[in-house]
Amino acid sequence: MKNLIKIIQNSSSKNILIIGDVMLDEYIFGTVSRISPEAPVPVLKEEKMEWCLGGAANVALNCKNIGCNVNIVGIINDMDFAGQKLASMLSENGISSSNLIKSEQRITTCKKRALCGGHQLLRIDNESEHNLTDKELLLITEKINNLIVKDSIILISDYAKGVISSELVRFVSVIAKSRNCKIIVDPKGKNFEKYIGVNYIKPNYKEFLLMLDVYGLDKNNSISNNAKILCEKLSIDGLIITLGEKGIHFVSKDEDIFVSALKKEVYDLTGAGDTVLAFLALGLSVGFDMQKCLQIANTAAGVAVSHLKTYAVSLEELLDKNIYSSEKIYENWTNLKIELDWIKAQNKKIVFTNGCFDLLHSGHIYLLNEAKKLGDILVVAINTDESVKRYKGQSRPINSLYERMHVMSSLGIVDFVVSFEQDTPKELIEYLSPDVLVKGGDYKAENVAGADFVKKSGGQVAIIEYQVGLSTTNIVKKISTVV
Repeated sequence: MKNLIKIIQNSSSKNILIIGDVMLDEYIFGTVSRISPEAPVPVLKEEKMEWCLGGAANVALNCKNIGCNVNIVGIINDMDFAGQKLASMLSENGISSSNLIKSEQRITTCKKRALCGGHQLLRIDNESEHNLTDKELLLITEKINNLIVKDSIILISDYAKGVISSELVRFVSVIAKSRNCKIIVDPKGKNFEKYIGVNYIKPNYKEFLLMLDVYGLDKNNSISNNAKILCEKLSIDGLIITLGEKGIHFVSKDEDIFVSALKKEVYDLTGAGDTVLAFLALGLSVGFDMQKCLQIANTAAGVAVSHLKTYAVSLEELLDKNIYSSEKIYENWTNLKIELDWIKAQNKKIVFTNGCFDLLHSGHIYLLNEAKKLGDILVVAINTDESVKRYKGQSRPINSLYERMHVMSSLGIVDFVVSFEQDTPKELIEYLSPDVLVKGGDYKAENVAGADFVKKSGGQVAIIEYQVGLSTTNIVKKISTVV
Protein backbone atom coordinates (compact mmCIF):
# COMPACT_ATOMS: atom_id res chain seq x y z
CA MET A 1 0.00 0.00 0.00
CA LYS A 2 2.71 2.46 0.98
CA ASN A 3 4.44 1.82 -2.34
CA LEU A 4 1.26 2.74 -4.22
CA ILE A 5 0.96 5.98 -2.28
CA LYS A 6 4.53 6.96 -3.01
CA ILE A 7 3.95 6.38 -6.73
CA ILE A 8 0.91 8.66 -6.53
CA GLN A 9 2.93 11.36 -4.79
CA ASN A 10 5.48 11.28 -7.60
CA SER A 11 2.86 11.49 -10.34
CA SER A 12 1.85 14.78 -11.95
CA SER A 13 -1.12 13.66 -14.08
CA LYS A 14 -4.12 13.89 -11.75
CA ASN A 15 -6.84 16.00 -13.39
CA ILE A 16 -10.29 15.45 -11.88
CA LEU A 17 -13.60 17.11 -12.81
CA ILE A 18 -16.47 16.72 -10.35
CA ILE A 19 -20.04 17.29 -11.56
CA GLY A 20 -22.98 17.01 -9.21
CA ASP A 21 -25.03 18.13 -6.25
CA VAL A 22 -22.99 20.33 -3.92
CA MET A 23 -24.20 20.85 -0.37
CA LEU A 24 -23.26 22.25 3.00
CA ASP A 25 -23.19 20.10 6.13
CA GLU A 26 -23.98 22.01 9.33
CA TYR A 27 -23.25 20.49 12.75
CA ILE A 28 -24.79 21.78 15.97
CA PHE A 29 -22.97 20.41 19.03
CA GLY A 30 -24.42 20.60 22.51
CA THR A 31 -25.42 18.84 25.70
CA VAL A 32 -28.69 17.31 26.83
CA SER A 33 -29.67 17.39 30.49
CA ARG A 34 -33.47 17.45 30.40
CA ILE A 35 -36.59 16.56 28.45
CA SER A 36 -38.72 19.32 26.97
CA PRO A 37 -41.92 20.09 28.93
CA GLU A 38 -43.65 20.74 25.58
CA ALA A 39 -43.11 17.26 24.14
CA PRO A 40 -41.20 14.06 25.02
CA VAL A 41 -38.02 15.16 23.25
CA PRO A 42 -34.53 16.05 24.54
CA VAL A 43 -33.55 19.71 24.88
CA LEU A 44 -30.18 20.36 23.23
CA LYS A 45 -28.22 23.23 24.77
CA GLU A 46 -26.19 24.55 21.85
CA GLU A 47 -22.47 24.95 22.54
CA LYS A 48 -20.91 25.36 19.08
CA MET A 49 -21.59 25.10 15.35
CA GLU A 50 -19.34 23.77 12.61
CA TRP A 51 -19.66 23.49 8.83
CA CYS A 52 -18.28 20.97 6.35
CA LEU A 53 -18.43 20.64 2.59
CA GLY A 54 -20.89 17.94 1.59
CA GLY A 55 -22.00 15.97 -1.46
CA ALA A 56 -20.04 16.75 -4.62
CA ALA A 57 -18.23 19.52 -2.72
CA ASN A 58 -16.89 16.93 -0.27
CA VAL A 59 -15.72 14.79 -3.20
CA ALA A 60 -13.87 17.84 -4.54
CA LEU A 61 -12.27 18.47 -1.14
CA ASN A 62 -11.15 14.85 -0.92
CA CYS A 63 -9.61 15.06 -4.38
CA LYS A 64 -7.88 18.34 -3.61
CA ASN A 65 -6.57 17.02 -0.31
CA ILE A 66 -4.74 14.18 -2.09
CA GLY A 67 -3.00 16.37 -4.63
CA CYS A 68 -5.39 16.32 -7.59
CA ASN A 69 -6.01 19.20 -9.97
CA VAL A 70 -9.68 19.80 -9.20
CA ASN A 71 -12.55 21.57 -10.91
CA ILE A 72 -16.15 21.34 -9.74
CA VAL A 73 -19.42 22.12 -11.53
CA GLY A 74 -22.72 22.39 -9.66
CA ILE A 75 -25.37 24.89 -8.63
CA ILE A 76 -25.91 27.10 -5.57
CA ASN A 77 -27.95 30.11 -4.54
CA ASP A 78 -25.29 32.70 -3.78
CA MET A 79 -27.82 34.83 -1.93
CA ASP A 80 -28.47 32.35 0.90
CA PHE A 81 -26.13 31.58 3.80
CA ALA A 82 -25.45 28.00 2.74
CA GLY A 83 -24.44 29.03 -0.78
CA GLN A 84 -22.16 31.80 0.43
CA LYS A 85 -20.58 29.59 3.09
CA LEU A 86 -20.07 26.73 0.64
CA ALA A 87 -18.38 28.96 -1.96
CA SER A 88 -16.20 30.50 0.74
CA MET A 89 -15.10 27.10 2.08
CA LEU A 90 -14.22 25.86 -1.39
CA SER A 91 -12.02 28.91 -1.94
CA GLU A 92 -10.40 28.49 1.49
CA ASN A 93 -9.39 24.98 0.44
CA GLY A 94 -7.92 26.06 -2.89
CA ILE A 95 -10.90 25.00 -5.02
CA SER A 96 -12.44 27.53 -7.39
CA SER A 97 -16.16 28.18 -6.94
CA SER A 98 -16.35 30.10 -10.22
CA ASN A 99 -17.81 27.10 -12.05
CA LEU A 100 -20.79 26.81 -9.70
CA ILE A 101 -23.91 28.08 -11.46
CA LYS A 102 -25.82 30.74 -9.50
CA SER A 103 -29.56 30.28 -9.14
CA GLU A 104 -32.23 32.48 -7.58
CA GLN A 105 -35.00 29.89 -8.01
CA ARG A 106 -33.57 27.17 -5.76
CA ILE A 107 -31.99 27.10 -2.32
CA THR A 108 -28.54 25.69 -1.65
CA THR A 109 -28.77 22.21 -0.17
CA CYS A 110 -27.92 22.25 3.53
CA LYS A 111 -28.10 19.30 5.90
CA LYS A 112 -28.21 20.31 9.56
CA ARG A 113 -27.31 17.76 12.22
CA ALA A 114 -27.77 18.10 15.98
CA LEU A 115 -25.26 16.08 18.02
CA CYS A 116 -24.71 15.27 21.66
CA GLY A 117 -21.87 13.13 22.95
CA GLY A 118 -20.92 12.08 19.42
CA HIS A 119 -24.45 10.85 18.63
CA GLN A 120 -26.84 12.40 16.12
CA LEU A 121 -30.16 13.43 17.62
CA LEU A 122 -31.75 14.92 14.54
CA ARG A 123 -31.12 15.90 10.91
CA ILE A 124 -32.91 18.71 9.09
CA ASP A 125 -32.65 18.95 5.29
CA ASN A 126 -33.10 22.24 3.43
CA GLU A 127 -33.01 21.50 -0.28
CA SER A 128 -34.49 21.82 -3.74
CA GLU A 129 -35.02 18.67 -5.79
CA HIS A 130 -36.49 19.98 -9.04
CA ASN A 131 -34.57 19.62 -12.29
CA LEU A 132 -32.41 22.35 -13.75
CA THR A 133 -34.11 24.93 -15.93
CA ASP A 134 -33.14 25.00 -19.60
CA LYS A 135 -31.02 28.09 -18.93
CA GLU A 136 -29.24 26.44 -15.99
CA LEU A 137 -28.59 23.28 -18.01
CA LEU A 138 -27.12 25.34 -20.84
CA LEU A 139 -24.81 27.21 -18.45
CA ILE A 140 -23.63 23.96 -16.84
CA THR A 141 -22.94 22.22 -20.16
CA GLU A 142 -20.90 25.22 -21.30
CA LYS A 143 -18.83 25.03 -18.12
CA ILE A 144 -18.32 21.28 -18.52
CA ASN A 145 -17.28 21.56 -22.16
CA ASN A 146 -14.59 24.06 -21.22
CA LEU A 147 -13.31 22.08 -18.23
CA ILE A 148 -12.97 18.51 -19.50
CA VAL A 149 -9.25 17.95 -20.00
CA LYS A 150 -7.91 15.18 -22.24
CA ASP A 151 -7.17 11.90 -20.38
CA SER A 152 -8.79 13.15 -17.16
CA ILE A 153 -11.22 11.48 -14.76
CA ILE A 154 -14.81 12.74 -14.47
CA LEU A 155 -16.77 12.07 -11.29
CA ILE A 156 -20.54 12.41 -11.35
CA SER A 157 -21.79 12.78 -7.77
CA ASP A 158 -25.55 12.34 -7.91
CA TYR A 159 -27.53 13.06 -4.74
CA ALA A 160 -30.86 13.36 -6.59
CA LYS A 161 -31.11 17.13 -6.06
CA GLY A 162 -31.84 17.86 -9.72
CA VAL A 163 -28.43 18.54 -11.26
CA ILE A 164 -27.78 15.11 -12.81
CA SER A 165 -30.19 14.18 -15.60
CA SER A 166 -30.11 11.77 -18.54
CA GLU A 167 -29.51 14.68 -20.88
CA LEU A 168 -26.54 15.95 -18.88
CA VAL A 169 -24.97 12.48 -18.56
CA ARG A 170 -25.29 11.90 -22.32
CA PHE A 171 -23.64 15.26 -22.99
CA VAL A 172 -20.75 14.47 -20.63
CA SER A 173 -20.32 10.96 -22.06
CA VAL A 174 -19.96 12.19 -25.64
CA ILE A 175 -17.28 14.71 -24.71
CA ALA A 176 -15.52 12.26 -22.40
CA LYS A 177 -15.17 9.65 -25.14
CA SER A 178 -13.84 12.20 -27.62
CA ARG A 179 -11.19 13.29 -25.09
CA ASN A 180 -10.27 9.83 -23.77
CA CYS A 181 -11.67 10.44 -20.28
CA LYS A 182 -13.20 7.97 -17.85
CA ILE A 183 -16.46 8.59 -15.98
CA ILE A 184 -17.34 7.20 -12.54
CA VAL A 185 -20.88 7.74 -11.23
CA ASP A 186 -22.00 7.67 -7.60
CA PRO A 187 -25.72 6.97 -8.20
CA LYS A 188 -28.91 7.97 -6.44
CA GLY A 189 -32.55 7.09 -7.01
CA LYS A 190 -34.25 4.46 -9.16
CA ASN A 191 -33.48 5.84 -12.63
CA PHE A 192 -30.29 3.98 -13.47
CA GLU A 193 -31.01 4.30 -17.18
CA LYS A 194 -29.65 7.84 -17.11
CA TYR A 195 -26.16 6.45 -16.45
CA ILE A 196 -26.08 4.26 -19.57
CA GLY A 197 -22.70 4.36 -21.30
CA VAL A 198 -20.52 5.72 -18.48
CA ASN A 199 -17.43 3.71 -17.52
CA TYR A 200 -18.18 2.78 -13.92
CA ILE A 201 -21.11 3.02 -11.50
CA LYS A 202 -20.34 2.90 -7.76
CA PRO A 203 -23.44 1.88 -5.78
CA ASN A 204 -23.40 0.95 -2.12
CA TYR A 205 -24.98 -2.40 -1.24
CA LYS A 206 -28.43 -0.91 -0.59
CA GLU A 207 -28.32 0.83 -3.98
CA PHE A 208 -27.12 -2.39 -5.62
CA LEU A 209 -30.15 -4.24 -4.21
CA LEU A 210 -32.35 -1.47 -5.58
CA MET A 211 -30.78 -2.01 -9.01
CA LEU A 212 -31.71 -5.70 -8.76
CA ASP A 213 -35.32 -4.74 -7.99
CA VAL A 214 -35.48 -2.25 -10.86
CA TYR A 215 -34.19 -4.81 -13.37
CA GLY A 216 -36.05 -7.79 -11.88
CA LEU A 217 -32.93 -9.79 -11.00
CA ASP A 218 -32.88 -12.62 -8.46
CA LYS A 219 -31.26 -11.52 -5.19
CA ASN A 220 -30.39 -15.15 -4.47
CA ASN A 221 -27.90 -15.09 -7.33
CA SER A 222 -24.33 -14.09 -6.53
CA ILE A 223 -23.24 -10.46 -6.57
CA SER A 224 -20.88 -11.34 -9.42
CA ASN A 225 -23.53 -12.86 -11.68
CA ASN A 226 -26.04 -10.08 -11.09
CA ALA A 227 -23.40 -7.39 -11.54
CA LYS A 228 -22.32 -8.82 -14.89
CA ILE A 229 -25.93 -8.70 -16.09
CA LEU A 230 -26.26 -5.08 -14.94
CA CYS A 231 -23.04 -4.12 -16.71
CA GLU A 232 -24.46 -5.50 -19.95
CA LYS A 233 -27.86 -3.85 -19.51
CA LEU A 234 -26.31 -0.44 -18.76
CA SER A 235 -23.46 -0.74 -21.30
CA ILE A 236 -20.85 0.10 -18.67
CA ASP A 237 -17.32 -1.19 -18.10
CA GLY A 238 -17.90 -2.24 -14.50
CA LEU A 239 -19.75 -1.97 -11.20
CA ILE A 240 -17.88 -0.94 -8.05
CA ILE A 241 -20.04 -2.07 -5.13
CA THR A 242 -19.14 -0.75 -1.68
CA LEU A 243 -20.06 -3.23 1.05
CA GLY A 244 -19.48 -1.21 4.22
CA GLU A 245 -17.45 -3.06 6.82
CA LYS A 246 -16.96 -5.99 4.41
CA GLY A 247 -15.04 -4.09 1.72
CA ILE A 248 -15.43 -3.34 -2.00
CA HIS A 249 -16.42 -5.66 -4.85
CA PHE A 250 -15.62 -4.83 -8.49
CA VAL A 251 -17.24 -6.74 -11.32
CA SER A 252 -16.79 -6.30 -15.06
CA LYS A 253 -17.08 -8.56 -18.08
CA ASP A 254 -13.55 -9.90 -17.53
CA GLU A 255 -12.74 -9.15 -13.88
CA ASP A 256 -14.15 -10.05 -10.48
CA ILE A 257 -12.21 -8.48 -7.61
CA PHE A 258 -13.04 -8.31 -3.92
CA VAL A 259 -10.96 -6.30 -1.44
CA SER A 260 -11.76 -6.74 2.25
CA ALA A 261 -12.14 -3.66 4.43
CA LEU A 262 -9.49 -2.23 6.70
CA LYS A 263 -10.78 -2.98 10.19
CA LYS A 264 -11.19 0.35 11.98
CA GLU A 265 -13.58 1.57 14.66
CA VAL A 266 -16.48 3.34 12.95
CA TYR A 267 -17.49 6.75 14.31
CA ASP A 268 -19.35 8.26 11.36
CA LEU A 269 -20.26 6.91 7.92
CA THR A 270 -21.07 10.37 6.55
CA GLY A 271 -19.08 11.02 3.37
CA ALA A 272 -17.36 7.62 3.24
CA GLY A 273 -18.70 7.06 -0.28
CA ASP A 274 -17.26 10.42 -1.34
CA THR A 275 -13.86 9.32 -0.05
CA VAL A 276 -14.03 6.09 -2.05
CA LEU A 277 -15.02 8.02 -5.17
CA ALA A 278 -12.10 10.44 -4.80
CA PHE A 279 -9.49 7.73 -4.29
CA LEU A 280 -10.82 5.63 -7.17
CA ALA A 281 -10.41 8.67 -9.39
CA LEU A 282 -6.92 9.24 -8.06
CA GLY A 283 -5.86 5.67 -8.77
CA LEU A 284 -7.27 5.69 -12.30
CA SER A 285 -5.70 9.07 -13.03
CA VAL A 286 -2.19 7.75 -12.36
CA GLY A 287 -2.74 4.57 -14.37
CA PHE A 288 -3.35 1.97 -11.65
CA ASP A 289 -5.31 -1.14 -12.52
CA MET A 290 -8.61 -1.67 -10.73
CA GLN A 291 -7.13 -3.97 -8.08
CA LYS A 292 -4.78 -1.22 -6.88
CA CYS A 293 -7.51 1.43 -7.14
CA LEU A 294 -9.77 -0.63 -4.89
CA GLN A 295 -7.01 -1.22 -2.36
CA ILE A 296 -6.21 2.44 -1.89
CA ALA A 297 -9.88 3.55 -1.93
CA ASN A 298 -10.78 0.90 0.63
CA THR A 299 -7.97 1.92 2.97
CA ALA A 300 -8.92 5.59 2.69
CA ALA A 301 -12.56 4.80 3.50
CA GLY A 302 -11.42 2.92 6.61
CA VAL A 303 -9.64 6.05 7.79
CA ALA A 304 -12.55 8.36 6.90
CA VAL A 305 -15.16 6.48 8.95
CA SER A 306 -12.92 6.57 12.03
CA HIS A 307 -13.47 10.36 12.20
CA LEU A 308 -16.57 12.26 13.23
CA LYS A 309 -18.32 14.25 10.45
CA THR A 310 -17.31 14.26 6.79
CA TYR A 311 -13.55 13.94 6.63
CA ALA A 312 -11.02 14.46 3.82
CA VAL A 313 -8.28 11.84 4.13
CA SER A 314 -4.73 12.84 3.18
CA LEU A 315 -2.04 10.72 1.54
CA GLU A 316 0.16 11.41 4.56
CA GLU A 317 -2.41 9.67 6.77
CA LEU A 318 -2.27 6.59 4.58
CA LEU A 319 1.50 6.54 5.06
CA ASP A 320 1.05 6.58 8.84
CA LYS A 321 2.14 3.14 10.03
CA ASN A 322 -0.42 3.21 12.86
CA ILE A 323 -3.35 2.55 10.51
CA TYR A 324 -1.73 -0.62 9.24
CA SER A 325 -1.71 -2.62 12.47
CA SER A 326 -3.96 -5.18 10.79
CA GLU A 327 -2.52 -4.73 7.31
CA LYS A 328 0.34 -7.07 8.03
CA ILE A 329 -2.21 -9.87 7.83
CA TYR A 330 -3.30 -10.95 4.36
CA GLU A 331 -6.18 -13.37 3.95
CA ASN A 332 -5.93 -13.13 0.18
CA TRP A 333 -2.80 -14.38 -1.61
CA THR A 334 -3.43 -12.11 -4.60
CA ASN A 335 -3.40 -8.93 -2.52
CA LEU A 336 -0.14 -9.96 -0.85
CA LYS A 337 1.47 -10.75 -4.20
CA ILE A 338 0.57 -7.29 -5.50
CA GLU A 339 2.22 -5.72 -2.47
CA LEU A 340 5.34 -7.88 -2.78
CA ASP A 341 5.66 -7.20 -6.51
CA TRP A 342 5.83 -3.47 -5.80
CA ILE A 343 8.43 -4.07 -3.11
CA LYS A 344 10.52 -6.20 -5.47
CA ALA A 345 10.40 -3.40 -8.03
CA GLN A 346 12.42 -1.36 -5.54
CA ASN A 347 15.13 -4.07 -5.53
CA LYS A 348 14.26 -5.23 -2.02
CA LYS A 349 14.79 -8.86 -1.03
CA ILE A 350 11.79 -10.93 0.11
CA VAL A 351 12.39 -13.62 2.75
CA PHE A 352 9.80 -16.37 3.28
CA THR A 353 9.43 -18.81 6.15
CA ASN A 354 6.56 -20.94 7.38
CA GLY A 355 5.31 -23.05 10.25
CA CYS A 356 2.45 -23.74 12.64
CA PHE A 357 3.71 -21.25 15.26
CA ASP A 358 1.19 -22.60 17.74
CA LEU A 359 2.77 -21.54 21.03
CA LEU A 360 5.33 -18.88 20.13
CA HIS A 361 8.59 -19.42 22.03
CA SER A 362 12.20 -18.17 22.00
CA GLY A 363 13.18 -20.75 19.38
CA HIS A 364 10.65 -19.24 16.99
CA ILE A 365 11.92 -15.74 17.73
CA TYR A 366 15.49 -16.86 17.03
CA LEU A 367 14.41 -18.35 13.69
CA LEU A 368 12.53 -15.18 12.70
CA ASN A 369 15.42 -12.91 13.67
CA GLU A 370 17.89 -14.99 11.66
CA ALA A 371 15.50 -15.07 8.70
CA LYS A 372 15.04 -11.29 8.72
CA LYS A 373 18.83 -10.83 8.52
CA LEU A 374 18.78 -12.50 5.09
CA GLY A 375 16.70 -9.83 3.38
CA ASP A 376 14.56 -6.71 3.65
CA ILE A 377 11.00 -8.03 4.01
CA LEU A 378 9.98 -11.06 6.07
CA VAL A 379 6.85 -12.98 5.07
CA VAL A 380 5.59 -15.60 7.53
CA ALA A 381 3.15 -18.25 6.26
CA ILE A 382 1.11 -20.09 8.89
CA ASN A 383 -0.74 -23.41 8.55
CA THR A 384 -4.52 -23.17 8.92
CA ASP A 385 -6.15 -25.06 11.79
CA GLU A 386 -7.13 -27.98 9.55
CA SER A 387 -3.64 -28.15 8.09
CA VAL A 388 -2.15 -28.29 11.60
CA LYS A 389 -4.54 -31.09 12.61
CA ARG A 390 -3.45 -33.20 9.65
CA TYR A 391 0.19 -32.59 10.54
CA LYS A 392 0.18 -32.58 14.36
CA GLY A 393 -2.97 -34.49 15.29
CA GLN A 394 -6.54 -33.65 16.34
CA SER A 395 -5.48 -32.08 19.66
CA ARG A 396 -3.65 -29.30 17.86
CA PRO A 397 -3.47 -26.41 17.34
CA ILE A 398 -3.70 -25.01 20.85
CA ASN A 399 -4.35 -21.52 19.46
CA SER A 400 -6.63 -20.79 16.50
CA LEU A 401 -5.33 -19.47 13.19
CA TYR A 402 -6.72 -16.02 14.04
CA GLU A 403 -4.79 -15.93 17.32
CA ARG A 404 -1.58 -17.27 15.78
CA MET A 405 -1.64 -14.77 12.92
CA HIS A 406 -2.32 -11.81 15.20
CA VAL A 407 0.42 -12.77 17.65
CA MET A 408 2.84 -13.11 14.73
CA SER A 409 1.79 -9.77 13.23
CA SER A 410 2.59 -8.02 16.50
CA LEU A 411 6.31 -8.78 16.09
CA GLY A 412 8.28 -5.87 14.68
CA ILE A 413 10.60 -8.11 12.66
CA VAL A 414 7.65 -9.58 10.73
CA ASP A 415 6.36 -7.58 7.75
CA PHE A 416 3.55 -9.77 6.40
CA VAL A 417 1.56 -12.76 7.66
CA VAL A 418 -0.42 -15.10 5.42
CA SER A 419 -2.03 -18.52 5.85
CA PHE A 420 -2.13 -21.66 3.71
CA GLU A 421 -4.49 -24.64 3.94
CA GLN A 422 -2.37 -27.14 2.03
CA ASP A 423 -0.07 -29.65 3.76
CA THR A 424 2.99 -27.72 2.55
CA PRO A 425 3.49 -24.11 1.42
CA LYS A 426 4.86 -25.19 -1.99
CA GLU A 427 1.95 -23.69 -3.94
CA LEU A 428 2.16 -20.42 -2.00
CA ILE A 429 5.94 -20.20 -2.46
CA GLU A 430 5.61 -20.67 -6.21
CA TYR A 431 2.91 -17.99 -6.31
CA LEU A 432 4.77 -15.37 -4.26
CA SER A 433 8.24 -16.27 -5.60
CA PRO A 434 10.38 -15.10 -2.65
CA ASP A 435 14.09 -14.38 -2.99
CA VAL A 436 15.03 -16.36 0.12
CA LEU A 437 13.32 -19.44 1.56
CA VAL A 438 14.11 -20.13 5.22
CA LYS A 439 13.36 -23.33 7.11
CA GLY A 440 14.10 -24.17 10.71
CA GLY A 441 15.41 -27.58 11.80
CA ASP A 442 17.76 -30.25 10.53
CA TYR A 443 16.36 -30.42 7.00
CA LYS A 444 18.45 -30.79 3.90
CA ALA A 445 17.78 -27.93 1.49
CA GLU A 446 16.63 -30.26 -1.28
CA ASN A 447 13.91 -31.69 0.99
CA VAL A 448 12.33 -28.35 1.82
CA ALA A 449 8.97 -27.70 0.13
CA GLY A 450 9.39 -25.08 -2.58
CA ALA A 451 13.19 -25.18 -2.50
CA ASP A 452 13.60 -26.37 -6.10
CA PHE A 453 11.43 -23.53 -7.38
CA VAL A 454 13.28 -20.86 -5.38
CA LYS A 455 16.67 -22.12 -6.57
CA LYS A 456 15.58 -22.32 -10.21
CA SER A 457 14.32 -18.74 -9.88
CA GLY A 458 17.77 -17.61 -8.77
CA GLY A 459 16.90 -17.47 -5.08
CA GLN A 460 18.49 -18.83 -1.93
CA VAL A 461 17.44 -21.59 0.49
CA ALA A 462 18.66 -21.25 4.08
CA ILE A 463 18.37 -23.76 6.94
CA ILE A 464 18.38 -22.31 10.47
CA GLU A 465 19.19 -24.85 13.16
CA TYR A 466 16.65 -25.22 15.95
CA GLN A 467 17.75 -24.39 19.46
CA VAL A 468 18.04 -27.63 21.42
CA GLY A 469 15.05 -28.56 23.58
CA LEU A 470 12.78 -25.77 22.37
CA SER A 471 9.57 -26.91 20.70
CA THR A 472 5.85 -26.39 21.07
CA THR A 473 5.39 -30.13 21.54
CA ASN A 474 7.75 -30.13 24.55
CA ILE A 475 5.98 -27.12 26.03
CA VAL A 476 2.60 -28.88 25.69
CA LYS A 477 4.02 -31.99 27.39
CA LYS A 478 5.36 -29.93 30.31
CA ILE A 479 2.01 -28.20 30.74
CA SER A 480 0.17 -31.53 30.74
CA THR A 481 2.41 -32.88 33.53
CA VAL A 482 1.69 -29.81 35.67
CA VAL A 483 -2.04 -30.04 35.10
